[in-house]
Amino acid sequence: MHIPPRPRRFLAAALLALAALLTSAPTAPAQDARARARALTEAMSVPEKVGQTMLVFFEGPELSPELKAMIATHHVGGLLLYDSAGNVRDMAQVAGLTAAAQALAQAGPHGLGLFIAVDQEGGPVARLRRGFAATPPNMALGATGRAESAALAATVTARQLKALGITMNLAPVVDVNSNPANPIIGVRSYGENPQTVARFGAAAVRAYRAQGVMACAKHFPGHGDTGFDSHVRLPTVPHAMARLRAVELPPFAAAIAAGVPAVMTAHVEVPALEPEPGLPATMSPRVLEGLLRGELGFRGLIISDSLTMGAVAGRYDAGEAAVRAFLAGADVLCFGADRGHRPEEQLDALRRMIQAVESGEIPMARLDAAVERIVAAKLEYGLAGPEALPAPDPARVDTPEDREAVRRLADASITLLRDRGGVIPMAPRTAGLLVWPGGSPEAAAPFTELGTRFEVRCPAEDPSAEERAALVAAAGEARRLVVFTRRADKSPGQAALVDELLAAGLGTRMAVVSLDVPYDATLTPEAPCLLAAWSGAPEQLRALARVLFGLARPTGRPPVTVPGLDGP
Repeated sequence: MHIPPRPRRFLAAALLALAALLTSAPTAPAQDARARARALTEAMSVPEKVGQTMLVFFEGPELSPELKAMIATHHVGGLLLYDSAGNVRDMAQVAGLTAAAQALAQAGPHGLGLFIAVDQEGGPVARLRRGFAATPPNMALGATGRAESAALAATVTARQLKALGITMNLAPVVDVNSNPANPIIGVRSYGENPQTVARFGAAAVRAYRAQGVMACAKHFPGHGDTGFDSHVRLPTVPHAMARLRAVELPPFAAAIAAGVPAVMTAHVEVPALEPEPGLPATMSPRVLEGLLRGELGFRGLIISDSLTMGAVAGRYDAGEAAVRAFLAGADVLCFGADRGHRPEEQLDALRRMIQAVESGEIPMARLDAAVERIVAAKLEYGLAGPEALPAPDPARVDTPEDREAVRRLADASITLLRDRGGVIPMAPRTAGLLVWPGGSPEAAAPFTELGTRFEVRCPAEDPSAEERAALVAAAGEARRLVVFTRRADKSPGQAALVDELLAAGLGTRMAVVSLDVPYDATLTPEAPCLLAAWSGAPEQLRALARVLFGLARPTGRPPVTVPGLDGP
């Protein structure tokens, strides 16, 4: 990727200036809201204030005694839903859970509701799937070339979340995926171009605001050029400030200018910003107060990424992580359902925070400033005050309108990277073979609805030599062959399978399709027909089938550079 230096610097500076301008000089209604937030904050005890800073996970599908205590006794400010923690069974159950939690919270002494948050980014990070019209991943939206796609995806997601009583989405991801080897961002990003990511991210933020659901731009100051997953260990962003201002920061500036109410931190080491070795950005005052609040002028909520992720938990326990992140400038302390961690750790963090305030380690002014921002956000989004929240209505989830919007987005995203031999379109009634490493015949059903004469074979995600030999033999009988890959850099047997099929002379009848980042194409450079479907979700597979069988044109364009790809 090449960005001309002068326009790049100009755009970055302009976005930063616009963000600062739009986040200054509050209007009279905003001043009134701040006064109300200040009055509510002053009426709280220290434990109540500290509770408001906590965004916590819990286990189970209903209002358990443990969850009731977190809300009524410990005054937590928000809940974070996870399917992996058993919080999601079906849409009616989720609506009942959120309604019960909000009623309990609002019955408290100050009438404050909860941030009920979820990671519903679309694509691979979506806690709500069955019974929810889940949108394509951001990179698929980037492939459409239209920021309106990001707005439509956010609109569809937000109105369904609102119908379920979910008040905050920890999205959009506005990281610039400039590193093909990035193990954790990938298709969660709109692409590799900072201006494209800025446009798409801002469009999503505006759509969430229009629907009355809080958005949260993440992961500040940028997780797009890292070589490690911060769920596991602490990655480093090695670039100088000039590069950060040109690439990583413009999407955040654009989100701020669009009115994003919250920004989530990244557990990344950024030496250009923080000289202390091993200190994550989440715990750096230079990053949060100096850069995000000072230079970018952000006045909303700073939310930490989960404080029990591997990048943090390997160095700090939950309580120490909470205090450090809070002192650095995080207003909301997030605790996710990270592997190996239990909800009880959140109580340890809460107690440690109260002790830090009472001892003076955390100044009362710092706590009050954070809680005022939290309460102000709740006032703005209807989560505080005498008016009851509208009752959730799961009947307004996964409507025909929602499903049609997701279908249009999927259709617009399918991308033909190369077709040298005219492999597509294929005749729908052609006898063929679909090979999906790590998949299942049931998951392939959306594809075989059209390719009715396609046999489906699903070897291991990293096919062994024996599996590959059997597949090559079976493929010889097929008139058409479709091979799915997904992060083939992690499963070398996938690329080996494609190479062995090519060596058997089957390339002229084979389409190779990546179901994740399109960089797999660099591992199968001799394949004459390459496509990107961006995910293996049902609607993406249906859209792919429509393209392969000639019922639709592949109009997508890759929003990232695929090294070595010489075009169609």
